[in-house]
Amino acid sequence: MNIQSVSCVYFSPTGTTKTVLENIARGIECPNIEMIDCTKRSLRKELHFNSELVILGVPVYYGRVPEEVAAYFATFTAHKTPVVPVVVYGNREYEDALKELYDITTKQNFLPVAAAAFIGEHSYSSSLCPIAQGRPDNDDIQKALSFGNQIKKKVNALESLDAMQAILVPGNVPYVEPKYLLLIKQARNSISFTPETDTALCTECGKCAQVCPIEAISLDDLTKTDKWQCIICFACIKNCPSGARQMKDQNFGIQIRKLQKICQRRKEPELYI
Repeated sequence: MNIQSVSCVYFSPTGTTKTVLENIARGIECPNIEMIDCTKRSLRKELHFNSELVILGVPVYYGRVPEEVAAYFATFTAHKTPVVPVVVYGNREYEDALKELYDITTKQNFLPVAAAAFIGEHSYSSSLCPIAQGRPDNDDIQKALSFGNQIKKKVNALESLDAMQAILVPGNVPYVEPKYLLLIKQARNSISFTPETDTALCTECGKCAQVCPIEAISLDDLTKTDKWQCIICFACIKNCPSGARQMKDQNFGIQIRKLQKICQRRKEPELYI
């Protein structure tokens, strides 16, 4: 087999997952690479894959595939289409996310030929509390390129897809319970628990509303965020040019400082091929 086309499908609110997938695809060195962004709900459409390889990527949220996009992936149509599930996590743990993404692909009749867990700057990382800051860095990019090359060699060596042996990825079934996500949902019964807008800093550029994956920020009033929709992806905070979008909840800040302490040791990408 000779890979001539690759489709990269990604949910990437802060851009790290997109970067990883782009470089895996570059490493495959095929003539046709299609980037399919499904981060925003408005971008999502019914997908039927004709490409010779699909790379499917998500960030890890609370040890799982983000709820926001898992159901969408389950609508994909494939016919033993080779796929590479990829998760990107903020240097803590990816727990059952890769296993869950792998299982989604097999249920939709994809054929996993490889899989990977890469590290990206944590969504909650900041200059005051850096967590995996700047990742994926150059070393990560080189590993993504090399991984793409390994995928190319593996697939090109196959006489047919029927000849490929199944890959094994770590994870448990039932999947880990996203306890912190459940706590956030409970907390929202009494508080907003979403990023807020500092009106003294806000220039009303609307960038926060533009990048919000689920359109939780009102275009008519940028200070309003729908707490029942917000997934705390921090796309609004990362993309605010004036620093007006902030997470001010004190308990959240305490938890992020604790998270920083347990994420000090640099972790490296894990590849399954």
